[in-house]
Amino acid sequence: MNGLISLVSVYNNDELLNEMIVSLSKQKDIEVERIFLDNKNGKFSSAAKALNYGIDHSTGEVLVFLHQDIEFLDSYVLKNIYDFVIDNKDKIVGAAGVKSKETDKTSQVFSAMCEGEGKSRYTTLNVPTRAFVLDECLIACHRDCFKKIRFDEELCDGWHLYGADLCLQAINFAGFSVYVLPMNIYHKSHGNADKSYFKTQNKLARKYRKYNNIINTTNSYVYTNRIKRLLQNLYRKVKYNQ
Repeated sequence: MNGLISLVSVYNNDELLNEMIVSLSKQKDIEVERIFLDNKNGKFSSAAKALNYGIDHSTGEVLVFLHQDIEFLDSYVLKNIYDFVIDNKDKIVGAAGVKSKETDKTSQVFSAMCEGEGKSRYTTLNVPTRAFVLDECLIACHRDCFKKIRFDEELCDGWHLYGADLCLQAINFAGFSVYVLPMNIYHKSHGNADKSYFKTQNKLARKYRKYNNIINTTNSYVYTNRIKRLLQNLYRKVKYNQ
């Protein structure tokens, strides 16, 4: 198991997966276990279920959960992730994340990757930087983390915010910390915040209301106080017809 990194990805697009595999084949100085979960027939009803399945069928000391539309832009991305996680087994790490609005009203997004159709470079850091939660496009941790936490299949019963919940579990229940790492990758989509996103966000707010006043992600934020959240949701319905 030593020296092995497990990549867990749920996919429904063979073309995107093959593009990722091509870039994966160029990774150096690291042994990679590929756990690619075909969901074209809807085998998994949620990302949380799929990723928990991937954890149970992995053998690597370090696990990386990534979207199917990730491309590695240099040859040492996975080696660098592996080395950092091995030296920091109490940290959940990722390619992008956000500060807490409770401590910083600007809620700055941290990233050092290319994103979107224009392959725009979003560079806000060049050293590992502490964050509140991480974007789901790529998250990594030591497998021992899952002795204390798990992707929440009941709360995250769709395809949103499973990474945010994992980070909040890590911080509030396990005493871990969350970091964004500088890494040279390309995330080909921007993601989206549809109705199911906000439904899950409300459940997330209820779960962590004892611990946080505001939960923010790279897409949005929500108040955990019920009255503030009702007013916030009413405003969103009026403005965005959600």
